[in-house]
Amino acid sequence: MASQPTGKVVASAFLLSIVVHLQGCGGSNPVETINVSLKNTEVYQYPTVGGDEEGARISIQAKHYSTSEIRRNAETNWVAVYIYQPAAGFVGSDSVDIEVLTGSDGASLPTNVKKVAFHFDIHD
Repeated sequence: MASQPTGKVVASAFLLSIVVHLQGCGGSNPVETINVSLKNTEVYQYPTVGGDEEGARISIQAKHYSTSEIRRNAETNWVAVYIYQPAAGFVGSDSVDIEVLTGSDGASLPTNVKKVAFHFDIHD
C-alpha cells in the first residue's frame, strides 16, 4: 500500500511540472525559423536593426563557418547585419541562432528580444 501514494505523488509532481512548463512558455518570445539553401562559396546576409539603441547578438554560434558574425559599420549603412559564409569545401547542414534586441530608450535595457534560428543547407 505504501507504493500507491508514492506513485500518486510522482504522477502529481510530473503533471505539475508540465503545467509550470506550459505557463512559463506562454510569455516567451517566439522563434522565427529561416531555412537557407546556400552554395559553399556564397555569403548569406540578414539585416536586422539600425537604431542607435537597437542591436543583435549571436546566441548559439554556427559550427562550420569561415564567417559567422554580426557586422555593423559603414558598409552595412550602420544596420546590424548577420553574415554567414560556410567553411571552405563544407557540404552539409549548419545552424546559428541570433537575438535581435529592440525597445531600449538608451537608459534601459532592451524590452523586446526577437529570436531568429537559421538552418543552412550547404551544397556544391
